[in-house]
Amino acid sequence: MPTYKTEMLKVSFKWVTSSINPEELALLDKTINDRSKEGWELVSYTFMGGAGGGWGRGVLMTYMRE
Repeated sequence: MPTYKTEMLKVSFKWVTSSINPEELALLDKTINDRSKEGWELVSYTFMGGAGGGWGRGVLMTYMRE
């Protein structure tokens, strides 16, 4: 039976090409690759624009492993 894990990576960009910081993009790649080394497979992601609720802006990522 698969196990799922969700995490949020806080970012400052607004998900438009002109605002993406290369360091944050590298952090996103590193996070995905680190989870992969731990046996997690990225199955879903979405951008959260920070529209209230105190969450802030970020990428919500869900991983799965058997």
